[in-house]
Amino acid sequence: MKLKKAGALGLSCVIALGSMAGCGSSKEKEKTDGKEEISGEIRYAFWDTAQQPYFEKCIEKFNEQYPDVKVTLEPSSWDEYWTKLEAGVTGGSIADVFWMNGPNIMKYADGDVLMDISDRIKEDNIDTGKYPEALVELYNVDGKQYAIPKDFDTIGVWYNKKIFDEAGVPYPTDDWTWDDMADIAKQLTRSDGSVYGISAEYETQIAIYNTIFANGGKIISEDKKTSGYDTEATQAGVQCWVDMMKDGVSPSEASLEEIQGNVQFLSGRLGMYWCGSWFLSQVLDSDIKDDIDVAPVPSINGKQATVIHGLGNCIYKDTKNPEAAWKWVEFLSGEEANKLSAEMGAAIPAYEGTADIWVDKNKAYNLSTFVTASKEYSYPYPVSKNTAEWEQYQAEELKKAYNFQVDVKDACDTLAEKMNEVLASE
Repeated sequence: MKLKKAGALGLSCVIALGSMAGCGSSKEKEKTDGKEEISGEIRYAFWDTAQQPYFEKCIEKFNEQYPDVKVTLEPSSWDEYWTKLEAGVTGGSIADVFWMNGPNIMKYADGDVLMDISDRIKEDNIDTGKYPEALVELYNVDGKQYAIPKDFDTIGVWYNKKIFDEAGVPYPTDDWTWDDMADIAKQLTRSDGSVYGISAEYETQIAIYNTIFANGGKIISEDKKTSGYDTEATQAGVQCWVDMMKDGVSPSEASLEEIQGNVQFLSGRLGMYWCGSWFLSQVLDSDIKDDIDVAPVPSINGKQATVIHGLGNCIYKDTKNPEAAWKWVEFLSGEEANKLSAEMGAAIPAYEGTADIWVDKNKAYNLSTFVTASKEYSYPYPVSKNTAEWEQYQAEELKKAYNFQVDVKDACDTLAEKMNEVLASE
């Protein structure tokens, strides 16, 4: 996942401006024949334009229950989204409801931007046990719940069946190991450089975080105070990828920075590619969609591990329409909206049981691996208040190892020192 560093926002210093935020409304609550009515206008900001048709359908269904609430969609690109959100906070024009992710939740919660919805969850009897526990915890900061999970993603190994067939190599099995994968990567790699067995590029969520957890390591301590990169287990989770690069079964880091792994995979140049469940949409749009399938991540020393991440819907704490904003969030978190998400292929919905609809909709692929991973061997995305800052150091230092400028231990030790400085300042 590409993260954009937000910089020193000084969020808590500008919240006073937020009283101007959100759309003006008509009456927030009315009583009609003893029934509470909700009315007003709210703005909903998100960064995946491909999901706009889904949200338009959600508005249609939502308005059947709340006809007097107008929801205005505000789609943006990934980079534009965070720029707009930051500007909205500082300038007083933030959307009433907006997407949030793991790397940024602590910063915006600490900046006093988000509404604590803990009491509303209790009052409306929302069962948070219907959502992946790791994601509920991700959006809980200091005992306050700031979002209900919208969807989730885990990691698998996408592979090109045609390349396997041409090399006479059996497809991956559910019980394969890292050594199995390394051996397969060698068999798939062609001497003329036209095909590599795998992409071993520097990536966090789709690569090293998973192998670090599988090796028994950690990225950050549970108390968010120390880095795990100076430990042997964590360094082993990085070393296994660098070894792939050294073995020549992957394009170089420089090549993968110029043409990313997903592009090379969909161009037929890679036999295997680690990526998340969200990659399905790119696969379905590709010319080689009929040649592709997905397998679980391999085990390391008998242990599988995948990062689980997912988006949450947050409410601006000073929205002028708190009731309308909450009812929209409540609707999006419910079973009806989650089923709709699965049916329209927007994402793997977070509500218990609805992910099966997403799996059944695309039976040509072994998508159940992502759901199984979420239940059996998933780990929360590692975050702190200044995640973006230490992740920048993470990329700078570890890429030196991927480019063979320093060894993995030296790169990780240096990273741990810089990361600890960031964490100490939090």
